[in-house]
Amino acid sequence: MTTTARVGEALEEVIGPGAVATHRHNHTGTEKLSFEVLAGGKRLWAKVAADDEEDVALRTWASVASHLADRHGAPPVLDVLQVAGRTGLLFPFLEAEVANNTTVRARYAEVQTLLDGLHADRDLADRLGEPTTSAAVFRDVWVSRFEADLHIIAGHVAPAVHDYMAAEVELLTGLVDSLDQEVHVAMHGDPWHENVLLGTDRVWLLDWEVLSVGDPVVDDAILLMDAHGAGAPDWPKGGRYDVARRALMLDAAVDGAADWVENSDPAIRPWKEKAYQDALEAYRASIHS
Repeated sequence: MTTTARVGEALEEVIGPGAVATHRHNHTGTEKLSFEVLAGGKRLWAKVAADDEEDVALRTWASVASHLADRHGAPPVLDVLQVAGRTGLLFPFLEAEVANNTTVRARYAEVQTLLDGLHADRDLADRLGEPTTSAAVFRDVWVSRFEADLHIIAGHVAPAVHDYMAAEVELLTGLVDSLDQEVHVAMHGDPWHENVLLGTDRVWLLDWEVLSVGDPVVDDAILLMDAHGAGAPDWPKGGRYDVARRALMLDAAVDGAADWVENSDPAIRPWKEKAYQDALEAYRASIHS
């Protein structure tokens, strides 16, 4: 029995007689344990931690769930469950459209307003942890992942391509290390379109697993890049925004290459290979122009 099937059965047992849980893939991969649930005539949504790290993340989310739902556009958490030894969160099924690049661009101001409110919430930041620095946040969000990705893609991309990516990660690391500003705000960490639901008169922010004390520039830059691209004329100039823009462009190439290497679906793999190659070409053109 697969992990998803085993966890799905355990989730049905925890929710109660008659519950039916169906695993749903999402953009983060098939290993994520997200389920659509039918129980008592209601449609629900459940997320179950896949590992220890995610278990901590879901428990952090649960500890501030009502606050996030009341003030910051998060879906309400109906219950906190223990499923196959892991934390699970149960949500109502929200009848709303998942955003795409075009629709999140059209409603950019609404999403940015949610992020601005989150970043201004001092009480939440205090509950999440102590102040940190922009350098520490950028290293955690981007640099550490790039370093892991370089190991994944070694031997799969041409040596010259790997050397170039490694050199660019090293250069980015130096830029990141110069960002010594202290920061202490609540940061969503991943506000791109797949994590935005669009209702007729409101928007929701989904997937708060990486909620933490962080740098608001990370959230703002992810949303801006997703909605308007690296060439947006209103991209803020200088400092942390320049480094974040560079990191996001490199992310599309380095993390995109790792996604290609790790994907085994013959229908999807060629598309992922082209996507990372296009992203690498765009990065070279932008950085070295």
